[in-house]
Amino acid sequence: MTYSTTITQKGQITIPKAIRDVLRMTIGQKISLELEREKEEIRIRVFPDILELAGTIKVRKNKGVDPVKAREYMETHYYERV
Repeated sequence: MTYSTTITQKGQITIPKAIRDVLRMTIGQKISLELEREKEEIRIRVFPDILELAGTIKVRKNKGVDPVKAREYMETHYYERV
């Protein structure tokens, strides 16, 4: 896909709708621009929406550790160093 766009007086560009649709870009979504100076190109990368990440991180199950004892252990072993 090759599209052209114009730079405004404020240095802004509009990403064509076809590209936004393919990359599933939404209003307010963060993107990163990577400059490849040798090629005189800019690469756009889309950061995933935080809601799309829901459920992708697996939470470890409590393996019989008492939370109160774990807290006491941390307070005696880790907080001393600070």
